[in-house]
Amino acid sequence: MELKLMHCEFNIDTASVELRFSDGMELSIYTTEIDNEVCPTAPMQAEIDWLIYNKPLTYAKLVLCGDLEQYAKDMVGVHGLKD
Repeated sequence: MELKLMHCEFNIDTASVELRFSDGMELSIYTTEIDNEVCPTAPMQAEIDWLIYNKPLTYAKLVLCGDLEQYAKDMVGVHGLKD
């Protein structure tokens, strides 16, 4: 059985990116905790914040693959503050 993602959104009330799959499984990524570990600078945080609000599925994929910090470094200044 192939697992399909049915829904992904940022829940501002819980500060979490929430994913729901076709089998009923739910995954909640608490963004505050992850961002505190990954983003040491305000410009990096601005890029991650943009991603959370505009592309929560991409954010979730980067977190789960361990590539969020590199994304933030590569994207500094694109959507927000510059170093």
